[in-house]
Amino acid sequence: MLLDRRKLLRGAGVSIALPLMESLLPKSAAAVEEASRTPRLVTIAEPFGVVQERFFPATTGRDYEMSPTLKPMERVKSDFTVFSNLDHDVRGGHQANHTLWSGIKNTDRASYPDGNITVDQRAAELVGYNTRYPSLVFWAEKNSYTRTGVAVPAIKAPSEAFNLMFLDDNEDKRRFDRETITASGSILDAVLADANSFKRKLGSTDRKKLDEYFASIRDTEKKLKLAESWIEQPKPTVNDSTLKKIGSGARDDKTGGNLLGVWLDQISLSLKKDSTLVDSNAINNCNWGLDGVVDSFHTLSHHGQVEEKLRQLEIVETYMMENLAVLIERLKSTQQPDGSSMLDSTQVLFGSGLGSGSRHSNTNLPIILAGGGFKHGQHIDGQQKQPLCNLFLSVLQEMGAEQDYFNRSKGTFTGLV
Repeated sequence: MLLDRRKLLRGAGVSIALPLMESLLPKSAAAVEEASRTPRLVTIAEPFGVVQERFFPATTGRDYEMSPTLKPMERVKSDFTVFSNLDHDVRGGHQANHTLWSGIKNTDRASYPDGNITVDQRAAELVGYNTRYPSLVFWAEKNSYTRTGVAVPAIKAPSEAFNLMFLDDNEDKRRFDRETITASGSILDAVLADANSFKRKLGSTDRKKLDEYFASIRDTEKKLKLAESWIEQPKPTVNDSTLKKIGSGARDDKTGGNLLGVWLDQISLSLKKDSTLVDSNAINNCNWGLDGVVDSFHTLSHHGQVEEKLRQLEIVETYMMENLAVLIERLKSTQQPDGSSMLDSTQVLFGSGLGSGSRHSNTNLPIILAGGGFKHGQHIDGQQKQPLCNLFLSVLQEMGAEQDYFNRSKGTFTGLV
């Protein structure tokens, strides 16, 4: 079943433009370079923290020794940076897990200029107009939020994601989409008429707020017009027979050991085919189906230093790092029109809103940043001297954001070149 278009538009917005197609690129060197350097962002969240003693390296700098959990990442060591002692200074255990990519609790969003917008959705505002989908959110929900505090609906089955990106709609579906966009435009007209009718009764402060609201509606109108232009545009094709099986539902398995690799396949495809420039994946609580692992992710996270649970967690965490390394390698091996790798222009963030699931701690979060043109190959200890949002501000500036703050930030991240 395809993801309901109205659900997607409601949660993610409808910033649309033609995809980047190499055959249509201008042939000037400057144009090719600009197209190759189109910034992309991938976020991968896991919900239950890590065994910190195994995750964080014992030494810092560029000569650090890989920790046991990070050992599968050895072959891509020069392509990522691992951070320690970074967090958002929030508390709440599982109830604060949703702050990972924003730093802001839902209940505190009114106190911040941009609410609790997450780094991926801010990136989608910056570059989302370049692709069919401003962003794609996979697997688990409540990890990605718009500036209005709306949790972006997640695509929960790999087949839904695959068909959304690569299966052309039939005429009935296209007619439905056209009617939906027309109806949305009519609703906006009605809202504007009602708002204009009482504007003269408002004070200056409320009038300013209403003007901002009008500007938002006009922006939405433009996005709806762009969305309509996509309806007749054919979607990219995938010729690999193995990958095509994803669309049939053959790999819609509830076992995490199967799903994680499939979702990362979807991320790679979505970027290579220019379906989106911003991917967000959040690992759900699951039974992993890995050899030697019998308990669910959540159960294992509450290990209480029990040796058997720690043994199983070691398998799970090693498996996650192996898959992250594979994604980094795939992006690195994908060549851009100017000869650079896709990893050069793609930032990959991995992290958890919990530092330790066993202690329900939201401090010292496990954070990895790969790609994006940064000089990697190091372990940086933030020493709790700067908020994690400083790193996100640096990420957003690499995405083209002309801003000097992001939520809880106090500046860009120091120590990252």
